[in-house]
Amino acid sequence: MIALAALLTVNTIFSVHPLAGIAPVNFTWSPDGTRFVYMIPSPDANRPATIHIRNIRTGVDRILLRARAQVRGSRSRPISQVVWSPSGDQLAYLNGDELWVADASGERAFKLADGADDPQWSPGGTRIAYVRNNDLFTVSLVTRRSTQLTSNGSLTRINGDPDWLYSEEMDVAHAYAWAPRGDAIAYLAFDESRVPVFPIQNYLPTRNTVEYQRYPLAGELNPRVSLHVVDLQSRHERVLYNGAPRDEYVVSFVWTPDGNGVLEEILDRSQRHLRLELLARNGSFARTVWSEEDPRFVDVQPAPIFLPDGHRFVWLSARGGVQGMYLVDLRAPQRARLLTGSTAIAEILRADPDGIYATALVPNRRNLSLVHVLLDGKLYAVTREPGWHTIAMPKRGDAYIDGCSSFSQPPSVAIRSLTTQRSDMLFSTPSLARYNLGTTRALEVPSHWGLLDAEITVPRDFNPSRRYPVIFSAYGGPLSVGDSLPSSDRWQGLYPFLLAQEGYLVFSIDGPASIPNRAANSRLFSGSMGEIAMAGQLAGARWLAAQPYVDSSRLGLYGWSYGGYLTAYTLTHAPGAFRSGIAGAPPADWRYYDTAYTERYMGVPAHNAMAYERTSVLPAAHNLSSRMLIIQGSSDDNVHLMNSIALLQAFIQAGKQVDYFLYPGARHGVSGIEAQRNLYTRMLLWWQRTL
Repeated sequence: MIALAALLTVNTIFSVHPLAGIAPVNFTWSPDGTRFVYMIPSPDANRPATIHIRNIRTGVDRILLRARAQVRGSRSRPISQVVWSPSGDQLAYLNGDELWVADASGERAFKLADGADDPQWSPGGTRIAYVRNNDLFTVSLVTRRSTQLTSNGSLTRINGDPDWLYSEEMDVAHAYAWAPRGDAIAYLAFDESRVPVFPIQNYLPTRNTVEYQRYPLAGELNPRVSLHVVDLQSRHERVLYNGAPRDEYVVSFVWTPDGNGVLEEILDRSQRHLRLELLARNGSFARTVWSEEDPRFVDVQPAPIFLPDGHRFVWLSARGGVQGMYLVDLRAPQRARLLTGSTAIAEILRADPDGIYATALVPNRRNLSLVHVLLDGKLYAVTREPGWHTIAMPKRGDAYIDGCSSFSQPPSVAIRSLTTQRSDMLFSTPSLARYNLGTTRALEVPSHWGLLDAEITVPRDFNPSRRYPVIFSAYGGPLSVGDSLPSSDRWQGLYPFLLAQEGYLVFSIDGPASIPNRAANSRLFSGSMGEIAMAGQLAGARWLAAQPYVDSSRLGLYGWSYGGYLTAYTLTHAPGAFRSGIAGAPPADWRYYDTAYTERYMGVPAHNAMAYERTSVLPAAHNLSSRMLIIQGSSDDNVHLMNSIALLQAFIQAGKQVDYFLYPGARHGVSGIEAQRNLYTRMLLWWQRTL
């Protein structure tokens, strides 16, 4: 007797005990590479995440804490931040807003401070700095007494902590850093007094609550940012650089290893000119050690990483047409050397005396691998398996964490060795064999821009003589090298297989501007946020229409965030190409989005009004001929609710009927088991009704 395959359901995919298991995240290594901390997130919003410590020498794994959640909105740091002491014999961590310290095994814990955020150890390991109420503090581990370093923090003045704009759009996770000798701290200060306030209302309490967010719309005033150094002994403070007079972004910075200077990344408001400035700690000099410009835009990069010799650093740049790794010597920066040729580098992980470890698009742009780059330019792949590798490495030691998946291989997380290739499995997805899943395969689709990467998921019993409806899963927006694209060789989750089980094909395609291995591709977004993203979806629709197994009259388009915008834009600017669409948290008009992201591609509205009008969904609302569902969280602090409200108003005025659903209290994404079950069931029912 042949056993029937089990069926996927929304309730078993999104569960306290989901079918795919719960993979560990947020790995933080001790400096010597002998221990690491990681988080097991909870799919239930009412249950705490657990923070674990693993000793790789003994194999002992224990729970450090069950973290109390603290709402952050769109911020780049994890809520339960854990940082190791320089010696690796202690760790500091946040539980809610309480700062605790424990020994390396997680035992003998004690509380050091309340109201703390972003703890960072001093180089000597005797003090910990943190941010409280927008001011910087340090606390002594011996006396357990706190010292306040800045005193002008307020609702509009932030010291040492990135504001929303820098956290969300500039990837700034930490806005202060200890000097190498532990005698000073450099920090960014944000004056947000000119930045407009947006209310984000929570309607659920008996008395509604309102959160006021400083959010600059395209063309409006930005926060004024400056770089400061405060001496810990004298409390003397010096402004090293003030970006306000020229309305600049002061992005990343790092101390020079000798502690005598700070290397900072400065970007002009138009984002066409970038430079690295070396600033003397005592204010005696400032000189440019690197500069680049692009008539469309330049890419913001993480802070440089110094080599052990103290005067050379490695830095990412796309100035040569590919995001590559450059070796720069402070003594002769004009002789900077590209180490990685035509290989696209995603992230620099560690700099050793003999070479640098990084992630790169190797062996092709669908794959992300760990590579070792020698200082003579030779590059070797460390990870061998095809697919997508997410890597966490310590500053020293032989071990690293490798989270890997591919189209055909669900996620696994292993502790690996750099020298022996030994692998100890930390997590693997439970067997899904009984579900008789469909298959996902890579495609290349012809277009006016050449071949576009795509992928398609089909049912296990796929019949090429049958004509299937197709659901497009789209993002379409600008992404950095190393960000997962829809067509990346990476596990896409179980929901596409559920849709395939229900009789749909699931299709994703990268637009011509989203191909990550050449900088020129992303420059196609300049002034053309809608048309160039839509081009990929239309190329995919044309290709599918020529396939005998596709019913081209039943195509659906879905996306979230930029993908939501892409859905709304395509349904109104290419009417009839898709029968129906779901737009999740969609920007309606780029004048309603923030400065840093929008102006990078669109310039300011006052100077580029026609492009803003051309890329807006609103003026084209009258073209809608398809069924459309708009979904958004009521407390979205990234794409504000004004976008959905404006869309609804435009469709009402155009005499068009659309469907709308709001998730109470949800931010830019929908989290929690009940809400996710509702969302994914709602989308399935939508496709069943409209396709």
